[in-house]
Amino acid sequence: MPAMGSMSCKIAIVYHSAGGNTKALAEALAALLPEAFLYRMNEFDLRTLPDYDALIVGTYTWGNGELPAKSAAFYKELEQLPIARLKTGVFGTGETNYNHFCGAVDHFRDMLFAKSQLLVTLKIEQMYQESDLHRLQKFASLFQN
Repeated sequence: MPAMGSMSCKIAIVYHSAGGNTKALAEALAALLPEAFLYRMNEFDLRTLPDYDALIVGTYTWGNGELPAKSAAFYKELEQLPIARLKTGVFGTGETNYNHFCGAVDHFRDMLFAKSQLLVTLKIEQMYQESDLHRLQKFASLFQN
């Protein structure tokens, strides 16, 4: 374990996006966390998770609060891993006109709260706006030493 301040926290940002909103949010977070590595969910190898100090998961929500298929598969694999030492966060995009706004974020939040050191969640209405930047900065700041 590196001494505090001697090395930065190694962070994996892993996201799934269909329309581009979650991808844009993931890229904005990655820009605020230069020590982070950005991966599409289907490109991230969970066997490399022990190489990271933190995991940030991003997903959009399908239907009325469900995980999209790719996010659900990732969720099921991640849930089986020993991740208690990991700092985690989850973000997502959705539409407030659904009963379960960003319900997929809630699914990940509940699992990560139980299994890891969950620091933060963030829900954004569709495409993030300039007015959301302070929320992104606050989210990112929790992963900086």
